[in-house]
Amino acid sequence: MQDLKGRHLRGITDLTKEEIEFILEVSKQLKRDLKMGRAHRLLEGKSLGGIFETPSTRTSVSFETAMAQLGGHMLWLDQHRLWVGEAAEEDWHDTIKTLSRYLDGIAYRAIRRQRLESAAEYSDIPVINASCPVEHPCQALADALTMMEKKGSVKGAKVAFCWGYRTANPPAGLTNSTMLMAGKLGFDLVIACPEGFDPDMGMKRLADQEAQGSGGSIEIVRSYEEAVKDADFINVYSWVSPAVFARGLETHFQGDPEFQEAKGKLKDRWCVDKKVVEKARKDVQVMHCMPISRNTEITDEVLNSPVSIIFDEAENRLHTEKALLALMMGGYR
Repeated sequence: MQDLKGRHLRGITDLTKEEIEFILEVSKQLKRDLKMGRAHRLLEGKSLGGIFETPSTRTSVSFETAMAQLGGHMLWLDQHRLWVGEAAEEDWHDTIKTLSRYLDGIAYRAIRRQRLESAAEYSDIPVINASCPVEHPCQALADALTMMEKKGSVKGAKVAFCWGYRTANPPAGLTNSTMLMAGKLGFDLVIACPEGFDPDMGMKRLADQEAQGSGGSIEIVRSYEEAVKDADFINVYSWVSPAVFARGLETHFQGDPEFQEAKGKLKDRWCVDKKVVEKARKDVQVMHCMPISRNTEITDEVLNSPVSIIFDEAENRLHTEKALLALMMGGYR
């Protein structure tokens, strides 16, 4: 059994292949238990603090529900509650050290990677990356579980990871974490994106190194057609660089006018529709982490069709996060 108790999860970079596989096995077990009505109150009396610097639906609700089903509870620590928020009068070190005396874990959705890193440095309790500009490990684990459920194993599968146009500017964290997951679990990932929207090349190099041992591969192309050919899964997502994302709150996640104008030229050219899906395998399945900008990233015709598994994917956020919490906060035996 892999021992994750007391560990931080800053990203897929913190996990070995064996640890990822163990987390996914525990996720499957907890999911089966829930479906069969078997209680698993593994974190009775434990408290998780949720620090969310950006809006959240799936991440916040799935973490809160996970803690409730595990017998613990989650405190919502938004920027109106913490002195380091809008008041900005307390040192980050002091905040994290204080929370470490009250809580058993922290789920942190950060708008800047540096704050996540320092939270992990200062904290005496596990810190889980609930999304940051560099990685989104919780979603990548849920995506891996979803693909395993549909295909049996992801090793050797082909996944087309397709950039889609939207006016808002989500972070590139999921793209980076998916590259690392491909490298560790051995699936073939082809990322289709416009020039200027490439994922982190440092992360790609790490993923490439992992892929040498697993048999996986990571490739970046400039067209949907090349990406989806023979694909088992099409995963659609829009992302921008960490620098653009970090300015999200001050620009309402639209980007500055110059960036917005340049990005606007991509509209209608980067939208996954039925014609794109038909170029993949006949049994291809389509994913999106949500929230979705419908009919700009991907069409309703695809999302509402039998090939769409977006809600299975969303549900699996709950099960993989339950596994992470139980393992890292010491409740799983």
